[in-house]
Amino acid sequence: MDTLPPLARPPRAAPVPRGPDCASARAAMLEAARGMAPALRARAPEAEALGRIPDETVADFHEAGFFRILQPYAVGGYEFSPSMYLDLCGEIARSCASSSWVLANLAAHHLFMALWEPRAQEEVWGPSPDTLIGSSYIFTAGRAERVPGGWRLSGRWPFSSGIDPCQWTVVGASCPTGEGEARENRYFLLPREDYEILDTWHVVGLRGTGSKDLEIRDAFVPDHRTLSFAQATDGKAPGLALHRGPLYRLPMQATGGFTLMATLYGSARGAVDDYVGGLRAKVGRVGGKGLSELTAVQTRIAEAEAQLDTVEMISRAAWEGTMRSLRENGGLDPHYAMRLKRDSAWCARLCVQAVDTVFAGAGGGGLFEGGSLQRHWRDVHAGAAQFGLQWDVWAPAYGRVRLGLPGGVPGIRI
Repeated sequence: MDTLPPLARPPRAAPVPRGPDCASARAAMLEAARGMAPALRARAPEAEALGRIPDETVADFHEAGFFRILQPYAVGGYEFSPSMYLDLCGEIARSCASSSWVLANLAAHHLFMALWEPRAQEEVWGPSPDTLIGSSYIFTAGRAERVPGGWRLSGRWPFSSGIDPCQWTVVGASCPTGEGEARENRYFLLPREDYEILDTWHVVGLRGTGSKDLEIRDAFVPDHRTLSFAQATDGKAPGLALHRGPLYRLPMQATGGFTLMATLYGSARGAVDDYVGGLRAKVGRVGGKGLSELTAVQTRIAEAEAQLDTVEMISRAAWEGTMRSLRENGGLDPHYAMRLKRDSAWCARLCVQAVDTVFAGAGGGGLFEGGSLQRHWRDVHAGAAQFGLQWDVWAPAYGRVRLGLPGGVPGIRI
């Protein structure tokens, strides 16, 4: 039997029952998320004003174990199947999309951390399985040069969602390979003292995500705290010798859109809830009829919810198909991977259409800043602008592959 390194010590007591993909733990977490709804709705304006989610929300998520949904069981996580993204992040987003977006990102980083050298995992998770890890994976934003024992790293990286409460971060950089002018993309893991958070997040949507810039000035990163893009995408990451479950072979280049799309889905559901609730409360009449009696109003609700039901069906099928392929085949067919990129972008488009449908029907009453409908509308549009969810990017990429042309997507070799 293999001997696990120190990071696999017995985990601390958890707030809900644990076990890889434990059904009772999933149910308990979803019930906790529903119970948080009033507090999250009340804090949403504060999150926008702060430009990050409030400390109370971070503490609530820690207490409920939300950040550890994809973390390996061996180090204190729940090791849920990724469909939990849709359920948990979608539920949170009905109340506050920014809180959901941060949760989705930071939970995904625990999955990514499982790929790293055991020594790096011990540095991060050894003090506590609740350690949070930020990120900015834009390789062109940084440069690293080889030095004895590691690398010297510098750069400025944008869009580091949820970075404020994190103790570590992962950034991407372009690196020399030692073969002439050739360079490779590589990830670097750094502790909080090695990077500066810049207050740059002043935006119209997802204001509470705190997706700020990071700056690193000539930091030393030892070899065990680096991971090449090729290792992460080829199934050769050193951490896979320790964490052997199919979850840790999840190709994030193919499925990453669905992790963030869960927030758009939940926020659009919240917008429909607000629209329906507002109509039920209104006593206004048009042409002798109450607003809720108008066919146009009824049709808007049916259209928006049909679009979101479609999103849910596509998302569940995508996660189930992916995990089945990983269990049975050890990986994903590249054509299926491209379909996942297409489908997550299509789902984001449907979420935008659904929120537009109800926002347009709300009239002037939906415009007031004190209402949550306008916030859902802004947040869904902001989330759909994320590169991994842009239909204009992934529709032609999929079409190229169907026509027998190269897809040109790093990490999906087709």
